[in-house]
Amino acid sequence: MKKVIHITIRSAFGICLLLSQLFSNRTTFFSENYLLLIAGILIVILAVILFISASKHLSEAKNKNRIAVTGPFRYIRHPIYTGIYVLTFGLGLIFFSWLWYIVMIIFIPLWYIECMEEEREMLKTHGQEYTDYQSRTKMFIPFIY
Repeated sequence: MKKVIHITIRSAFGICLLLSQLFSNRTTFFSENYLLLIAGILIVILAVILFISASKHLSEAKNKNRIAVTGPFRYIRHPIYTGIYVLTFGLGLIFFSWLWYIVMIIFIPLWYIECMEEEREMLKTHGQEYTDYQSRTKMFIPFIY
C-alpha cells in the first residue's frame, strides 16, 4: 500500500506540474527573462548533483544495512526530497509559470507526510541510532529545518 501511495504522489505531482504549464497564459515555452533562465539552469544542475550524491550514499548505506549518514545525509535526513524540490524550483524558473509554484506549495504537506512515514519506519528498524541521527541533523534544510 505504501508503494502505491508513493507512486501516486509522484505521478500526481508530475501531472499537476505539466498541467500548470499547459494552462499558464504565456507566449513562450521558456522564461523570457534570461536571468531567470540562467538561475534556473544553475539551480537544476545543483539539484541533480544533490540527488545523485544522495542516491549514491543511500545505496551504499542500504547495501550495508545501515543509516545513510555520509554525503548530504550528514546535514539533512531527506536530501532526495530536498533535491526534488530544488529541482522543481529551478525548472519553475526555466519554464516560468506562477501555477508551477502553486502546485509545489500544495504538495508540500503530502511530501512531508511521506517523509514522516519513512522516519517512523527508520525508527522501527534502527531505534536509538536513528533517534540520535535525528537529533544531530535537520529534516530538509541544513542548519534550519
